[in-house]
Amino acid sequence: MSAAPAALVRLARHAVTQPVEPPVPNDDAGLYARKGPWRLAFRAARRRGEVAASGQAAFETSRIDPAWRRAVWFHPEMPQIGDSLLDLAPRSLLVEHGIAVDVVLPRALAGVYRGDGWFRRVIGPDEPFGAIDHDFAIVDSRGWKALAPKRRMAPRLPWVSVRGDYLAYDYQRGLLATRRFADLLGVRLDAAAEHRHARQKLDVPASPALAEAAAGRIAITLGGVQPHRVYCGWPDVARALVARGHRRIALLGSSNGAALAHAVRAALAGGDADVLDLVGKTDIAVTRNAMAASAAVLAVDGGLMHLACTTETPMLALFDATSLPVWRVPPDFDGRTLVSASADVNGIAPGAVVDAALALFDARGIAPDTARD
Repeated sequence: MSAAPAALVRLARHAVTQPVEPPVPNDDAGLYARKGPWRLAFRAARRRGEVAASGQAAFETSRIDPAWRRAVWFHPEMPQIGDSLLDLAPRSLLVEHGIAVDVVLPRALAGVYRGDGWFRRVIGPDEPFGAIDHDFAIVDSRGWKALAPKRRMAPRLPWVSVRGDYLAYDYQRGLLATRRFADLLGVRLDAAAEHRHARQKLDVPASPALAEAAAGRIAITLGGVQPHRVYCGWPDVARALVARGHRRIALLGSSNGAALAHAVRAALAGGDADVLDLVGKTDIAVTRNAMAASAAVLAVDGGLMHLACTTETPMLALFDATSLPVWRVPPDFDGRTLVSASADVNGIAPGAVVDAALALFDARGIAPDTARD
């Protein structure tokens, strides 16, 4: 293929240029190398055409008016819990500046955030909605899908975009959104405030009973959606931790972790382990409270790891080589991480997980068989 014209290269570079300064940790150069200028320029040009065809260009604004006090955030693009916890993290910054935020979410996420203390209202895709209740709208990007619910539900509201034309996948999503909102609000944040707003957060009510049963235990999250991020070494890890005196184990996760939960229980059968198996038995809110009550959490990059980031509980997080910690954990993360040498998290040996977990426990004063106060 011939060399791309200079104008096309500029358009392609624009597609992998973050709408914030300084840029957040990212794989922008890797994306550019993999996709190439022709494909990226085509996607960028298509996005510009989509905005023009949507009829929404006239309502886009580059700042949040200081007089605006009511926002509606349309978040249709990322139905995964983990990515949504990052993308929606800086709602706290808006609330701190006196803006009440409603959010329109896919059905799968609406239940997760229902009752969240930072949202005034959580609206599912089929629920009543009144655009008159809002001063402006927030959309995730300038893409057709991102703008679709805004076009349908609030076509004449002014709107701002978090990512704009930025097309990358791998970057610190919470930090980018925080810097973008700071720019839109015209405020400067020190490092502590930036980290606080960029951190994954969730404040939803939950029954305390099951969560209290996890108090002081070592929580292990099981299962996952993508096979290369389902760690199969947990039975060996749990056996080794129990042998080192950490007998009280809590197993957390959805029903897709049931087979691994059975394997862990089988590995610990007949010994001194005290296993609380909550896999498939709790909702997101109770799972989060169980994590908050635990002494430590061991997790793999995914929704449950991000959920653990909404708590103050020390965590060891495992990653495959395609998703680096700097893109996924909070900027001020003070736990431990391990990264596989391959695209499969199972490239991390159970012994390495045990060593990292024990180092975390030692650093945070988590003694064998000692519940955290």
